[in-house]
Order: sequence, then structure tokens, then C-alpha cells
Amino acid sequence: MADELEARATETKPLLGKFVMQGQATKIYAAPNTGKTLVAIKLCLNAIDAGLIDPNKLYYVNADDSSQGLAEKLRLMDDAGANMLAPGFKGFRSDQLAVILTQMIDEGLASGTCVVLDTMKKFTDLMDKKRSSEFAQVCRQYVMAGGTIVALGHTAKNPNADGSPRYQGTTDILEDFDAVYVGQPMTSKRNPDLRGARFSKMKCRADSPETVAYAYTAKPGVSYPEKLASVLPIDPDDLDDYATESDQVSDPPIMEAIVRRIRAGCMDGKMVLAKAVAKECGVSHRAAIEVLERYTGGVPRAHLWNFQKGPRGIRIYRLIDQRKPGD
Repeated sequence: MADELEARATETKPLLGKFVMQGQATKIYAAPNTGKTLVAIKLCLNAIDAGLIDPNKLYYVNADDSSQGLAEKLRLMDDAGANMLAPGFKGFRSDQLAVILTQMIDEGLASGTCVVLDTMKKFTDLMDKKRSSEFAQVCRQYVMAGGTIVALGHTAKNPNADGSPRYQGTTDILEDFDAVYVGQPMTSKRNPDLRGARFSKMKCRADSPETVAYAYTAKPGVSYPEKLASVLPIDPDDLDDYATESDQVSDPPIMEAIVRRIRAGCMDGKMVLAKAVAKECGVSHRAAIEVLERYTGGVPRAHLWNFQKGPRGIRIYRLIDQRKPGD
């Protein structure tokens, strides 16, 4: 069957931006309001404009939107000549998607197409291992037939121990898809009306970038088409101009956690203390260290704790007296 497989095979090359590859199944996780849908639609339109895909072979399945949002996005896809499907319209139902994909495979219609699922949980139960595995296998068969699948999904409410976003659902999608990226919202340190989304690679089977990021306007009163037009890639050298939510954590909860551990007699040193606090508060290790260092010193009310060097140079922290002379 070598000739048949070669005829159906799709060259692995960038299709949507630099990280969604043609002929692969890519999952993109991000929290709500991160901008993943905005970025996905912009990349679809860019691919059409660049001639990377026939617009008639692009299918955006919108199952996670309001009626106004659906109308806005449908107009954009109509103008580009692409297709948008939504449950409840033209007789389409979410539970029909797997059947439709299978039919396209059987009829030889999958090759050269790109199907974007927004969001994947509308088409399968991500918490059910059997059902999510079955759906992932349909997606696998689809890309083997020359199609491209892009599935958007939400991250879990509770982050990883280091404060980074955690994917939602069983590991079946993670295992069966070719590439997985996890997104984080960002804010500009220079422009309060500028937001961003950074997507970090968790898995890939091609020469995909470790990180991609996009900026867009968040200025009040801007229409969706204007916001879409503002989406631009962020150069890796400019990422320092943006901060993720984990970089902007609130100090008080971390301060309270550090105080509790010092009062409990923590003798483990700076790095172990920061790691334990990061896990407890659901923030990054770096964020915990920054708070620990920020309030270290001997000035009451400006600092909360100080340290003495213990065995092997380990820093042993102690709370300082908050009374100033004369109080």
C-alpha cells in the first residue's frame, strides 16, 4: 500500500502560525479569556491570505460562543470563503462530529482540510478515559488520511505546583495528539491596553518552536474585527516586556504562607522554603523567591523576616520585631 499511503500523506510544515503543523493533530490548552480563540481565528485567516490552505477546506467548528459572538465570527469566515459549523444550525449536533469526520475519511475528503474544534469538550467527555480515547482515535485516523486537526481546550482551575497551567482531562488526548501547547495570558508592562497570549510546547512530533506568543489590543470599546486585526506575533526577544499572571501574583497570600512556616520552625533554607510556599499557594517557584527576598531585612514594617546562616550556609529565617524604637 506504499503508493496509496504516499498519495494520502501530507507534508509536515507550518500551517497556522509557526506551531500548528499541517497533517497533524494539535491540542491547545488555555484558560478562558486567554485569547486562544482570537489567535486561532487570526491564524486561520492568515493561512488563507497566504495561500497555505484552500478556504473551502477550512472548517471552524464553533461550539463555545454566544449568538453575537457566533454571528461576528461567521461573518469573518464568510468573507474569507471558509466554513463555520455550530451546534443547532443547519441540523448539526455536537455528537455528529465524530461520524462526519469518519465519513470524510472513508470518502477520501479529509486530505488537505483543516478542522478547528472550539472547544473540544463539546465533542467528547475529556474526563472519561474511554470516550476521550475513542474520539482521539478518530482524530488520529483523520490526520492519517491527510487532514489537520486543531482542538482548543481549557486548562484546569488548579495550576501545577510551580504555578504553571495544567491541562484538563485524562492523558489520552495528550498521548494521542501529535503536538500539545499550553497557553498563559500576559499583560504588557509598558502598555495597559495591550494583552498577550504565550503558548509553551508540552509535546510535539515535528520541529516546532518551544514557545510562541501573540499580542492584541484590549482597549475598551474596540470591536471584535478591530481586535482580530490587532493580533500580531511577539518576537521572542520582546517577551520580557510582558508578564504572565504567575509573575503578577498577590504578595499577601505568599507572605502569610512564609510567616506560618517560619513560625512553625522551618529550618530548611531559602530554596526549600520557597518551593514549599509555591506549592501551597499555586504560584511559580520564582514568584515565591521574589516575595521571600522582597521582605527580607531588618527594617520594621518594611521587612517581615531576616535570616542567619546555619550549617552548610543554609539560611535560617526568623521573624523580626515590627516595633520601631519609641513605639
